[in-house]
Amino acid sequence: MTFPHLSDPNIEGYQTVRKFWIEYYNPQQQTFISKRKCNGTYDDHKFVIWSIAVAVQSIIDGARLFPELHPMIDPAVMIFQKYKNRRIKGYSAAENPNGDDMDIYYDDDAQVASCMITAYEVTGNRKYMDQAYELVEFLMTGWNNDPKARTKGGMCWHIKNHYLNACTTAEVAKCCLQISKYIPSRSREYIDFAGKCIDWQIGVLQDPEDKLIMDGVQDTEVDVNRMKWTYNLGTTLSAAAQLYAITRNPKWKRIADELATAGIDSNVFFYDRDYEHSKRYWRDGSYFVQLLIEGLADYLLYVGSEVSPDLRTRIHDEVKKHLIMFYEFMKDPKTGLYIQSFEPHHTYREIYDTKYMKYFEGKKSWELKSEDRDDDTGEAQMCLMGCGAAARVFFQGARIVPKIDPYNDLH
Repeated sequence: MTFPHLSDPNIEGYQTVRKFWIEYYNPQQQTFISKRKCNGTYDDHKFVIWSIAVAVQSIIDGARLFPELHPMIDPAVMIFQKYKNRRIKGYSAAENPNGDDMDIYYDDDAQVASCMITAYEVTGNRKYMDQAYELVEFLMTGWNNDPKARTKGGMCWHIKNHYLNACTTAEVAKCCLQISKYIPSRSREYIDFAGKCIDWQIGVLQDPEDKLIMDGVQDTEVDVNRMKWTYNLGTTLSAAAQLYAITRNPKWKRIADELATAGIDSNVFFYDRDYEHSKRYWRDGSYFVQLLIEGLADYLLYVGSEVSPDLRTRIHDEVKKHLIMFYEFMKDPKTGLYIQSFEPHHTYREIYDTKYMKYFEGKKSWELKSEDRDDDTGEAQMCLMGCGAAARVFFQGARIVPKIDPYNDLH
């Protein structure tokens, strides 16, 4: 089976949501179920809450544009209640039928909260806002207030592991900013908390040289984990841009400008720099890249006309290049769904043998990443998070590049 070139990213996102809903949603069990073990599953067929959150967010993103997706919202959002800790109001990594499991990650729960708030925005159903309010209140308790901590401040990653990481800190900031619009009596508190998060992020985790965001630091240590992922920059950029739109404090615009510029600099760490500049790409998985694209889209939205025309054009062109590459290289020729890799040589063998060998001239050898490979057969295997992330890549990318003209190659 062959596919036409990508022309409408929103339609591609829509089709991806419809296909993965049919593939994974089980109406009898009222949750997403995998037919076999794949990345993001436990007990071989149920999905961890991170995978659920990515998929649910993509459904709600799509429902903003396509009313026919609205019936999916309620069953999708209600899946989260299977993971809830009824005592402390957080959500566990795995289903929690007894309501007392403490395997709770604040970054996962921040993504859950964002799903709930977005569901309220799309539907106006107050029950989603009530759930989100309760969860955001829980998230804010994850701030590191330990007086004995060597590194002060920052959001904890896990309820029992006080690793202070970028993704949690920025994602909680985003939730606070998102909900601040709907709880007027608490809006200043939420905005101030978000500002505290991003101030900490920039002061502790931003590399002053390349402006990328480093991963995190244990509260008992001072040496930062210097790993730099796309989503850490993307989520921080989203929050900084929103803070500027709300407060008009030029500090936030300066930070957002720096982050946006760094995010599309093909010389930085999270690009694959083994190629000439025109062929370099973000080498993280799609579940991370979707948040970088969202950050760039938020930047253009919230900073608006104050974004320089040159930077706006460069963001547009870089996102367009990545949308085309992702569509052309990572789409399953049989099902039309997506694996998680964003790296063109970590793809289906038939795509490598044709498109990769032609466009990249066989520079790297073919290999599937372990998260995209069936352990038994060695063949490419999809998963829920990869499909949800793919839909978000297109929905968020369409905010910047709504239409793509016909093309003969990947430029």
